[in-house]
Amino acid sequence: MILVFAPYPALERVAMTEQFVPGAPQKPLRVSTFAGGAGLRAASVIRLMGADTLAVGFAGGRIGELLADALDRQDVPHVLTRTKSETRGAFLLLDKIGGVVTLIPENVPATTDAENDKLMQSLSRHIGGANYLLVSGDDNESGLLASALEEARATNAQTVADVKGLSLETALQVGDLFLLRVSHKSLQRHLSQSLSHDSAIVREANVLRDKHNVRNIVVTLGEDGALLVGESGAVRVKAPVVSHFNPTGGGQTLVGAMLARLQAGDGLTEALRFGCAAASVNVTHDEPGYATPAETQILLAKTTAVPVQTR
Repeated sequence: MILVFAPYPALERVAMTEQFVPGAPQKPLRVSTFAGGAGLRAASVIRLMGADTLAVGFAGGRIGELLADALDRQDVPHVLTRTKSETRGAFLLLDKIGGVVTLIPENVPATTDAENDKLMQSLSRHIGGANYLLVSGDDNESGLLASALEEARATNAQTVADVKGLSLETALQVGDLFLLRVSHKSLQRHLSQSLSHDSAIVREANVLRDKHNVRNIVVTLGEDGALLVGESGAVRVKAPVVSHFNPTGGGQTLVGAMLARLQAGDGLTEALRFGCAAASVNVTHDEPGYATPAETQILLAKTTAVPVQTR
């Protein structure tokens, strides 16, 4: 089972317009609602790929109830810790021709110490049955993220961190990770330097691996695919570029699909090939974090994995 620790999920509303015109009244072609935020996007993909998962996080108020309903519709098993604060929302505006116009996420709601304790107790009850623990976060979630990673150390669950910002720093400080997924942009920001070539990315990723006891690092490169840097060397994986309009959730789609294949017994390179193919599928859908096995298999045949020769 893949346990997903998603403390601060969001109810995501996605509106598709024919052609967005700033300042002009217009009606959307369609509006959809999904249980989202980084962790739940990944959990949804894990379920779409047929793997077992359980999402653990907060939910509060009427929006929290709607979030739980959306998780049921998306067939994502979940255990939600109730809070006094309302669950946050996020609004994604898409243009049928131009793609993403803007993503507007609400701020993370405040939670009490008692609510945080209940959430960690919920995590403790379920982590013993997990093969993998996935934690996702940004600057707002570093405290609980660190607690979750520390909790996993006493179990057999392999830890996977899909992080950026302050939460990237926190995950590295805790260390002892099986897999770290970080975007190229986030890695450059963390290191305060530009990494223009594969060899430079691999070199710096290996420094982080050695310093923080991270077994494998996946650096995602947008349309250019991803680099896997691990104990067996480095590999560049690239899926075919497809017509797209919504790259939102691509990283979470990659991680969710990759974990589903690892759970099924694939090796890291094959799992990443599948994840990159799924991420390419994701960009064709309204929902941030969506790819089916059938769609992914079509692109998988054209997804390459090539060893990286470092200078």
